[in-house]
Amino acid sequence: MKNVSVIVPVYNVEKYLSRCLDSILSQTMRDIEIILVNDGSKDSSLEICRSYAEKDSRIVVIDKKNEGVSVARNAGIDAAKGTYVGFVDPDDWIEPRMYESMYNTIEKYGCCMALCNYIKDSKFSITVKTIKVNRDVLGKLDIINELIANMVGMEDILPKYSNVMGCVWRCLYRRDFLNDFNLRFKPGISIMEDLLFNVQSLVYCDRVCIDHGVYYHYMRNKTSSLRTYNNKMWQDFKKVHNTLEEILEDADLEEYMRNRLDSRYIAMAACAVGNEIYRNSTKLRERMHTAKYIIQDEKLKEVLERTRQYNFENLRDLAGSKVSAKERAVVRNLLFYSGSNPDRMEPTASRRQKRPKRR
Repeated sequence: MKNVSVIVPVYNVEKYLSRCLDSILSQTMRDIEIILVNDGSKDSSLEICRSYAEKDSRIVVIDKKNEGVSVARNAGIDAAKGTYVGFVDPDDWIEPRMYESMYNTIEKYGCCMALCNYIKDSKFSITVKTIKVNRDVLGKLDIINELIANMVGMEDILPKYSNVMGCVWRCLYRRDFLNDFNLRFKPGISIMEDLLFNVQSLVYCDRVCIDHGVYYHYMRNKTSSLRTYNNKMWQDFKKVHNTLEEILEDADLEEYMRNRLDSRYIAMAACAVGNEIYRNSTKLRERMHTAKYIIQDEKLKEVLERTRQYNFENLRDLAGSKVSAKERAVVRNLLFYSGSNPDRMEPTASRRQKRPKRR
């Protein structure tokens, strides 16, 4: 049995795949299994996978029809033989000591799951993202308050919380833990599927350990699902949010996380509106029609009303604060255009053309 099974879902990434695979093969931990799941790629990705497999016996290639990243990762979990399971996205890369260090950490503390820090890379900047937790091991209450809560969303609309990105590539999971609780990615969800997987995994965890090393290089890709136009973005967002609520409801945490769930729904609505207005290439009238449909969502109106009640006064108090300007603008505009604002506030004028003065 291998120590770690590293699962890489592959789809049309011929440009980046070799860099990713070279970084995995350069791991100081040699006793690993590398599972490459080709999800019906139309470029040369499958050929690249097979050429690497011919050179290294630790590589297993699974070739399947295109069904999305969730199904691809599930196929990798089902095929894995390692004591632990990790994930690497094919357009990213990892530091040589990542899995040796995380393996030693999770073995030392006997946890079902471990998290590490990562680097957000782009052409213009490199940003280190760390978990704002000083402890090496978190118990159940800390898992809820430090990890799950900060993955779900902000406690209120003000930017004063510690965001924990709910991505699976920064994690190492005990394989029998995943199988005991039948933890798999939800098919049919193509956006934020790793957030749902991690929240559900953390709900079942009694102990989680933190490896404070910075090992993963997350490459900001302009062609990602959140950076290109998606005509199903709002439907996908609603599906994600409903599933997230179901997971937390089953764990008796839905009401405890209500403010955070509401904040995430607002952020999703704002992102979906931006997707239609700025990324859609259709006529302006069609774009505005779709944006209005999103803003008039009944659930969004309910969420905005709760938001107004529990934190809009704070936004008023910080009217001169630069740090809250973006958050205030989002809530103010959504309240105004959805008709949920009892104060009949004018929308933020940052993008509104001023009327010329009368002469």
